[in-house]
Amino acid sequence: MQNPNSNRKLWVLQGESAQLFEQLRPILEQNVGDWVTVTYQPDYLPSPLIANALKPHQTKQLLGQQYRHAIFDATAGFNLDAFAMLVGTLVKGSVLILLLPKDLTFWHDQDSLRWNESQNPITVPNFVAHLTETLAEFGVSINSTSLPKNVISAIPSLLVMTDAAWNLAEQQATLKQLLNSNKSINVLVAKRGRGKSALAGRFSHYQRCIVTAPNKSALTSFFVFAKPTTPFFAPDELIAQSNIDCADYLIIDEAAMIPLPMLEKLLQLAIANNCRVLLTTTVDGYEGTGQGFLLKLLSGKTCQYFHLHTPIRWQADDMLEQFSDRLLLNGLLTQDNSPVTSPLSTQYSKVERNDVDTLRSIFYLLKIAHYQTTLIDLRRLFDAQNLSVWQATTDNKQIAAALTITEGNLSDNLITQVWQGTRRPKGNLVAQSLVAHAGERLAAKLRSVRINRIAVMSAYRRQHIAKQLVQTICDHAKVQNNDFVSVSFAYSPSNYQFWTACGFVLVHVSSHKQASSGCYSVMALKPLTKSGCHLTLNLKQKLQRNAYWLKDIINLPFNQILANNDNSLLKQDLDAPDLDELVGFAHFHRPFEASYPSLCRLVHYNQINLQSQLQQPQPLSLPVLSALLKSKNNQSLIINAYQLAGKGALMQTIKLEVKTWLIKHSNNMIFDKSTHNDS
Repeated sequence: MQNPNSNRKLWVLQGESAQLFEQLRPILEQNVGDWVTVTYQPDYLPSPLIANALKPHQTKQLLGQQYRHAIFDATAGFNLDAFAMLVGTLVKGSVLILLLPKDLTFWHDQDSLRWNESQNPITVPNFVAHLTETLAEFGVSINSTSLPKNVISAIPSLLVMTDAAWNLAEQQATLKQLLNSNKSINVLVAKRGRGKSALAGRFSHYQRCIVTAPNKSALTSFFVFAKPTTPFFAPDELIAQSNIDCADYLIIDEAAMIPLPMLEKLLQLAIANNCRVLLTTTVDGYEGTGQGFLLKLLSGKTCQYFHLHTPIRWQADDMLEQFSDRLLLNGLLTQDNSPVTSPLSTQYSKVERNDVDTLRSIFYLLKIAHYQTTLIDLRRLFDAQNLSVWQATTDNKQIAAALTITEGNLSDNLITQVWQGTRRPKGNLVAQSLVAHAGERLAAKLRSVRINRIAVMSAYRRQHIAKQLVQTICDHAKVQNNDFVSVSFAYSPSNYQFWTACGFVLVHVSSHKQASSGCYSVMALKPLTKSGCHLTLNLKQKLQRNAYWLKDIINLPFNQILANNDNSLLKQDLDAPDLDELVGFAHFHRPFEASYPSLCRLVHYNQINLQSQLQQPQPLSLPVLSALLKSKNNQSLIINAYQLAGKGALMQTIKLEVKTWLIKHSNNMIFDKSTHNDS
């Protein structure tokens, strides 16, 4: 029989932050506990009663810790990530006091600065509706004037979590199964508070293990139960060592928080060293849904999965966990595997933003389809400005969804600053990137719509539903007088084929792989007006021309993804747009990677020019830039060869070479007048 005092409780108070903390003073004075406090406003805290106070962005420090009693001050802003982390640390018998602003209707949530494309906080009516509905669902009342009279007596007596709490039948059985596994990769999956790290720690007593995790502070629970001599290595440190012959098992704790490319390297390292792997991961929470980790990283690999269901840190059927799950929309949408019989029965529509129930189901749908759909995505879905939500339904059942964001129509002055690299305001991801990296100012001047996310339930895929949903979005964008629709996606052959089938044209490729996916990010446009067609054609031709040089530093099949890509050296003459780019690099802050093709053409032009003018006694040869490009952008090699202080010094040296070249040749070259005057 469960002790009723061991249940975790949630109290909700409403008012001004300073006044609420003053009201809480007698609670803190009379009740023993940690009273960990998360707040935007630490100045209001009744010190020294609250010694452990954190701002929302600092709550990762709580990972792997256990606390008794806490306060979550959301009067200024509600950071769902911080809330999830705090709830996960509270042991049996704890009370969480949630502080809400006095007036939720006109509450300007500071957390919106993280996910809304605006410089100022905004009201969040849809999240407020979701929050208040969730509180009502669990029968939690909001006390807006004073604390309930029975608050102090309601705090349960102190419960101590001991090592004995670990010895549950499920834990013991899972450990035995894990020790008997003959698979090279073993995956331990569970929600928070189920003792994953504790079990992994116990496992280290039976095998020679080393452990890695996003940070060592997250391993507190692991080391409580682990063999004391178990070595810890940071993931990048372990990869750099390239050998792990000191262990039979590599334990990767909190694996879903580590970027996929790094996890891939860790698995490859283990396989190369005949070392088996134990991964522990959470499929719900602040680090993302973990679905990408389970579906993408381990797809095609031989693994054995283990699951823990019984909570250790709190009681089964814990009310606070259930409330948190509902508020954070943890869990997954139950998928119907009986697909539609005919695409004609599918309806495509724009979702009203105050339809909170539909927004909730769309979030579940996005979690299935995307790696690391996070709680920021949930807040953005509820209330972000400039965001539109789309759905496909059949028989009143939601089977697909998409999110779009309006972009463009920026001022000439702001566009110039973005091009120069001196400004990068929030929002306009594709529009700004095409200015900052592709050098095309018109992209931010025109009006556009960016497709941010799109997802289709698995049973309904390959029926052209996503393609029709995209077409619905494009038709609406055209009616709204937008010039083009854009998309940015992680390159893969299947992704590329889908977007080109939808009528999109590849116009830009990033120079670095994404940390989360390990893929290059690419951008594509679908023009809707004459201006949009002009922009798309210019960017397409520029990419085709630049691909001759980009192929040396970007590992993509350019010949396959760029149709009619005749980019021979005959078309690589230095022209006015190149000089425009070189001025931006030398005199402003345009990135080296964005200027790379123009810098290549500069060196090529300079070499040809010098060969035809051998009579010059001291030719200007751009030595450092030439050496860097000849090395295929091996920056470390050139830094060492020229004894430079680092990458910053290398870039400054190259900038000076280009600037000197431009000054020396300014009378003989044709510049883009507007840019030249700016410099």
